[in-house]
Order: sequence, then C-alpha cells, then structure tokens
Amino acid sequence: MPDPSRVLFVTRYYWPELIGSAPFSTDIAEWLAARGRRTMVLSGLPHYPGTTVFPAYLGGGGRERVAGVDVERLECGPPRTSSALSRILNEGEFLARGLAALVTGRLRRHEVVLALSPSILSVALAVAARRRNGACIAIVHDIQSGLAEKLGMVGGGHLTRVMRSCERLVLNRTDLVVVLSAEMKHQLRRIGVRTPIEVVPLWVDTEHLQPAPSVEGPPIRVLYSGNLGRKQGLEQVVDLARELAPRRSDIEIVVRGNGSRAAELSEEIARLDLNNIRMVDLQPSEALGSALAAGDIHLVPQRPDAADFAVPSKVFNIMAVGRPFVATALPDSVLWRLQRQSGAFLCVPPDDPPSFAEAVVKLADDSRLRQELGRRGREFVELHYAKPLILDHLLSRLDAFTQAA
Repeated sequence: MPDPSRVLFVTRYYWPELIGSAPFSTDIAEWLAARGRRTMVLSGLPHYPGTTVFPAYLGGGGRERVAGVDVERLECGPPRTSSALSRILNEGEFLARGLAALVTGRLRRHEVVLALSPSILSVALAVAARRRNGACIAIVHDIQSGLAEKLGMVGGGHLTRVMRSCERLVLNRTDLVVVLSAEMKHQLRRIGVRTPIEVVPLWVDTEHLQPAPSVEGPPIRVLYSGNLGRKQGLEQVVDLARELAPRRSDIEIVVRGNGSRAAELSEEIARLDLNNIRMVDLQPSEALGSALAAGDIHLVPQRPDAADFAVPSKVFNIMAVGRPFVATALPDSVLWRLQRQSGAFLCVPPDDPPSFAEAVVKLADDSRLRQELGRRGREFVELHYAKPLILDHLLSRLDAFTQAA
C-alpha cells in the first residue's frame, strides 16, 4: 500500500505566479502540508503569464520552503515563443531536466505522486517519479490536444494526433485522473483514456475573498481580469467596446492582465481609436479581492470551440466578491449550465457583439439586479465551491484511493 504521508507534486505552475493553474496548485500543496503530508513540489522557474522569468528567480533553480512545502525548482523557464511547437519543446525540456534529477539523485521517487496537466509531459515525469507499487494521480485542468486544435495552435491534423496519442499513453499509465467537469471526462474517454476518472471542481477561497460594497455613480466599470491568451476569446471584449463606444460614454471597460496577446490587444485598441477601454497590469494575489470588487460588472468571454477542454476559474472568484458577470457561452456548455444552477450571471452567445452589449447595458442600468446577482453568486460558491469543502473532498478521495491501491 502506498504511504500517503509523503507526496510529490509535479507542476509547471506554482507560487508566486498569480493566475491560471498556479493558485490551485499552491492551494493543493499547502492543504496537503497543513494536514500532515510531507509535501514536495517539483516546478520550474516562475514566469506565467509573462514571457520572462520573475526577477527573484533569475539566478536559476534550487530549493526553497514556502508555507510548509518544499519547492524544488528545475532550471526551466518560459517557452521562447507562444507557438505550439515552442511550448512542446519547453515542456520537453522540463521533462528532460526532471528525468536527469531522478537519475542523479537530486529528486527521489515517491510512493504518492500528483501531477498537473497542462502539461501532459509533467504527468509523464510524475509517472517516472512514482515508486514501484506507488500511486500516480493526474489532475487535468486543460486538455491540451483539444485546446490546441480548436484554437488553431497546431498546423495540421498530424500534430493533433500525436498530442492525443501522448495524452492517451501517459494518462493510461497513471492510477487516477481528476478533471474539473463531466465534459472533460467525456473528452478524455473519447481519446481513449481508460484510467478511472473522477470529477472534482475548482474551488474559491471564500474566507480571503469577501463581498465589498459597490461604489455608486458613473462611470460603470466593466472589468476583464486574468490571462490575455488565445483561449479567452478577448477579441469579443474589443468588439464589445466598439459596440458600446457610440452609445454609452458612462461605461468604461478595463482589461486587467498579462499574457501572449497583450501587445496585440493594445495595438488593436489603438488602431480602432477606442477611448472606452484601457489595459492595466494584474494586481498581487493579496489584492485580488479589492481588485475584483473594483468592477461593477465582470466579463467572462470564452472561445466556444474550446469550452469542453477548460473551465474558466475566474468565475468563482467573481461570485465570491459578490459581483455579477456576463459570459459568452453556447447552450448546454459548462458555463451555460452553471448560469442555470446559480442564477448569478448572464449568458449570451459567443461572437455576438450586440447581445454582449445588451447584457452589459442591462446590468449597468439596474443596480438592484447587479446586487441580486452578486448575492446569489456569493451564496452559491459558499454552498458548493468553498475551498475547505472541495479540498477536504479531494484529500479524502486521494487517501481512499491510495489505501485501496
């Protein structure tokens, strides 16, 4: 039986990165450590969502101890470009450096190994780091092959097939796969993953993120906050600004974030001479609550062709601070069903600027509706997605699985 008291967690994304999978990786590791598991994280040099290593880590990798977790950092930074090939090569470098660490004894094999995907090659490293008769659990936040294909990040069907084959091969070598939604489970079954799959949703720190009163009066601030990447569908935000510009001078759109599309978005806003939208940097994690509360209305655009391969984590944080949002989503998608369950936000079809603008205007003109949706959202996450609820459940499932292994 694997010893659940010592855990290795392989993840490319970890503290001090602020968005994406890093906060969730950090929560899992610290939760394990706080509950008596001797936890080691194997990660790279922090950079996400930017293209350069954070200044404090420019000296290279090494080991540090953060909140009771030992963090071993391999000397692997960001990919050279945002292309799919560059990312794959970068993930391959992380795998190679991790395998070298195993061979040299810098990293020892563990009986219980967790891994976060993206990247699937991190999961492959976790499989290699599992001791004989141990347990390897993959936590899948994004299905890379599906995202890459639907977002046009791969040049043809051959590379997509290779990525799917890699995902199938690696995940079938694990002992358990944890996904965020039933849709993701269905997609993995479609590509041939036979390993047991459990659905464990994302969570929100309802103690750290608290509702804040709105500031009444113009302008109405409409906020997008998060990664500025391909899967976010941010061209819809620019189209929204174009739609609102001649009609509502009292509505200001703020895009807060960093990422591969930041320069492109800034250039497009300048080219269109849009004065009702501006871009600002992300806030530190300790300021997340106040930063989110600064928006009267939030935006959650989503590329419809990628909706089954990833779940936008920001929606739960927005609900936690008691703010409404407008999401672009197809009927029967994850977001559309979440809207029906929570009653906390509005959904409109993707790539439909008039409908997007109409929903924003509806909320802008009705402060009582904004408050009501915000109240529902807060109650919903407290009941279903609070951090202790989800992480205690995850920990109990991991313990039950390793004990049965």
